[in-house]
Amino acid sequence: MNRWSVHVKHFGKIKEAAVEVSPMTLFLGDNNSGKSYLMTLLYGLLNIRLFFSEYDFAQNTQAYRKCVKVLECNLNWEEKNSIRSFKLTSEERACFVKLLNAILERNKERFLRDLFNKEMEIEQIKVSFPKKADYGFEIKRSYNASENEDYILIFGNDGGKTVFSGYGMPVSQFEKENGVQFFLAYIMEFMLKCGFAEFGRGKAVYFPMARTGFLLTYKTLVGSAMQDKFNLQETNKNLLTKPNSDFLTALSQLDSREPEEEHLDIVEFIEQQVIHGHVKRTELPSHEIFYTPEREEKQLPMFVVSGVVTEMTPLLLFLQYTNLGTILMEEPEISLHPELQWTMARVLIRLQNKGIPVFVTTHSDIILQHVNNMLKLEDAGEKEAVLQELGYDIQDLLRKEDVAVYQFDVDEENWTTVTKLPCGDYGFEAMTFYNTLKKMNNQIDCIEKVESEEE
Repeated sequence: MNRWSVHVKHFGKIKEAAVEVSPMTLFLGDNNSGKSYLMTLLYGLLNIRLFFSEYDFAQNTQAYRKCVKVLECNLNWEEKNSIRSFKLTSEERACFVKLLNAILERNKERFLRDLFNKEMEIEQIKVSFPKKADYGFEIKRSYNASENEDYILIFGNDGGKTVFSGYGMPVSQFEKENGVQFFLAYIMEFMLKCGFAEFGRGKAVYFPMARTGFLLTYKTLVGSAMQDKFNLQETNKNLLTKPNSDFLTALSQLDSREPEEEHLDIVEFIEQQVIHGHVKRTELPSHEIFYTPEREEKQLPMFVVSGVVTEMTPLLLFLQYTNLGTILMEEPEISLHPELQWTMARVLIRLQNKGIPVFVTTHSDIILQHVNNMLKLEDAGEKEAVLQELGYDIQDLLRKEDVAVYQFDVDEENWTTVTKLPCGDYGFEAMTFYNTLKKMNNQIDCIEKVESEEE
């Protein structure tokens, strides 16, 4: 997997943090400690569009000149109907990482303002990539007879295994002068998105904490936006962050005519084990969402169903009606009984095992404990019998190398420290949960002591 890391200093309340993206990444900790801030930042990097006209590309740096040289050696401006393949060497990759970090540093205020829709303070933001990261590309020159136009297109691949859709541009003297920046942007975006979002591998979707509210009001919100003639993603009137705006826009644009089949097993699991019924979205023009309880025929509108249904419906809709590539979800345990939090942990693990990276902020010790149980069971010698006894199967298991857990702690000066938790023999030990449970147990002991003395 493409496991790059983001490093920040003095970002909101976060004093300093380094987070490596993993197939399953959990953020635990205090309320108002910066978990959502950091996950929003990750979402922004996974969806970044480096438009040369809007970003300072650090053209005066040595890294920029070296990256341009790499492209000039591979761009086919003169050869018609040709394909040229190349991989970034370790030295070339380092140059592109330097250029990307220079762009992020020079444009960090603009990047964060577009992402959070307000001015944000940050001292430093940079990314790093593993030394063995493999990024390959194809540059193709082709002729479009219908348009009587020559094009140059660029495609990426993850070590030669999968070719990702790319960008194309017409060949002209003007475009030749600007084409280098166009392809530079594609390469840097590909390095961040490869294995996570876009480029033919699905979308990165952020499920906000207010997803129930958005589900019940999204048509009104989007309709109001259209009436005021502004785009949810680009307006000073919009008070939502980009993940929230993108969520509303994507929710309104889901196409129910051709459901996705790849994740129907997980859809059925959620419907059978969590909401005990079925969710369906009607076709245009109404696009209404209904819930039908098990063994009943009557369809219920969303505003009369329980919180469990409204919380799970957005995930069910995106699994059914879009090519979902990455999930970023705030507090999946909302409205769920402890038993259902346990089941939700199984859903998250199954999604990760299907190749969908999962990022979660959570206050649920039950979700973490189930993760720990599945990590331990994966390493067990005779796990087949245990799986059968507990009602699990292979897709419920989890490998230690696929999970990263970060704990957010607020100190006395109101700064947040972000710590990557080690995975021991019993999984991840989160003191943020343990200390609270210990306090509660101490209170129980104290009350029982008082009662015994009174007797």
